[in-house]
Amino acid sequence: MAQKKRITAPGAQSRRKQRQVIRYTTVGAVIVAVIFFCILIVQGYEMMQIYQEQQHVQQQLEQLQQRNKELEAEKAKLSDPKYIESVARDELGLVRPGEVPYIK
Repeated sequence: MAQKKRITAPGAQSRRKQRQVIRYTTVGAVIVAVIFFCILIVQGYEMMQIYQEQQHVQQQLEQLQQRNKELEAEKAKLSDPKYIESVARDELGLVRPGEVPYIK
């Protein structure tokens, strides 16, 4: 059997090659776009995690600053001679020389 030879119109092969190049270019562009969007999604997720961690650290900082203020106030109170005397009298039952202690 003899094989039939295809008769093609002039320029048909070049059009077929052009379509093939366009198809490969389109597929390549879609792949690049998908990779680009995947990278954007990953970076967005990482930025969201960093933002949440920043908010958590900011909250801890505010709590520690408040605690620091409380401790500074307590330090000032503990340095006050009147407060020291009241603690010595009320909690330890100490009296000044010449005073007579009594039990409440």
